Amino acid sequence: MKKVLFKNLGTVVSGDIKNPILDADVIYTEDGVIKYVGKEKAELEDQANTIVDCKGLDVAPGLIDAHGHPPINDFLAIYQTAGFAQNLVASGLTSMVSVGASNMPGFPYTVSGVKAMAVAGKQVWENYRPAGVKIHGGALMLVDGLQESDFAEMQKEGINVVGEVGQSPLQDVDALKEMVAVAKKYDMVVTSHAGTSFCRKAAVYTADDLLKINPSVICALNGGPTPMASKDIEKVMSDGDFYYDVLAHGSSLKILDVYELAVKYGKKDKLMFGSDMPSPAAYSPLGCWTIVATLANAYEDVHPAEFIAMGTGNVADCYGLDHGKIAEGYKLDMVFLDGFVPDDCPFKTLQSGNMCSTSNVVIDAELRMVRCKNVPGVSRNPEFITK
Repeated sequence: MKKVLFKNLGTVVSGDIKNPILDADVIYTEDGVIKYVGKEKAELEDQANTIVDCKGLDVAPGLIDAHGHPPINDFLAIYQTAGFAQNLVASGLTSMVSVGASNMPGFPYTVSGVKAMAVAGKQVWENYRPAGVKIHGGALMLVDGLQESDFAEMQKEGINVVGEVGQSPLQDVDALKEMVAVAKKYDMVVTSHAGTSFCRKAAVYTADDLLKINPSVICALNGGPTPMASKDIEKVMSDGDFYYDVLAHGSSLKILDVYELAVKYGKKDKLMFGSDMPSPAAYSPLGCWTIVATLANAYEDVHPAEFIAMGTGNVADCYGLDHGKIAEGYKLDMVFLDGFVPDDCPFKTLQSGNMCSTSNVVIDAELRMVRCKNVPGVSRNPEFITK
């Protein structure tokens, strides 16, 4: 059994928006699972077979991209680009949730096709994890002809996400209302696009449409790239019981509006961040961190740990993930944080609107990447000591 003790921690960001900063200076794990977070205990150092001296560095859960469109491989055809998954880790992210691989050229919108793509997407990304990254692939796109038995079959295959409603050919609101209800019966998280899309064949829904369809998650609330009307954004937040994601390539001003509405309606625990990779405007491994920096800069009276929680623990709660929080029972997926010129504190760096340093990415309590090439370097590194 691998027993790892992380000691001499600085600020520990929990990923839990209700308690965003922990009073802790050690984290102890067994086989990648957190068993203890808190004050130092001498017996833990005796039990551990690896000890990590964190040298006072601050830590946080690795961000989770809540809105991706990963294909069933590591090649983004729209950009002729390979290796995007490892670039997530190189940007301080440890995971991505797929809301449908619908950007893949030739995506088959048939009953057999969408089921096959969902199963393949899930299994490929379970088997292929460059730098340890966790891509939660396999979202089921809705099409005419899907029956309840198909949803039961998908549940048995472990498919638990429906890709963005409105991005597939099935767009009729009444038909979707019925199919979404069936998907939820089989414990699926149903995502839906909002506003307009780059694809002219995608649906454009109003707040009333979305309230009728009743998904679990309303995506791209700040635009993907163009948002709904302001009154519609407020209506889905005031009248609906949803999770919401905002995108790095949507309107930055609308991100602020959405956050203020989340505060107004008591839904900060429902807000998530995504990159929309890959789409015509979105190849941004740093996209989720830029949203954190945007919000931290605009609301300096709020500790950035709250915004980090929106990009970690909120996503874990929405999609039922076993990572995304530094808490007992969760897998330890964690990044080390450091400030960057002119600040030596990562939280002050974020509040200045800049990207802090992320490094020494830990996934399942194992060091996966020391230097994150897409971000500024760190002033010091933790020391890993194996007995």
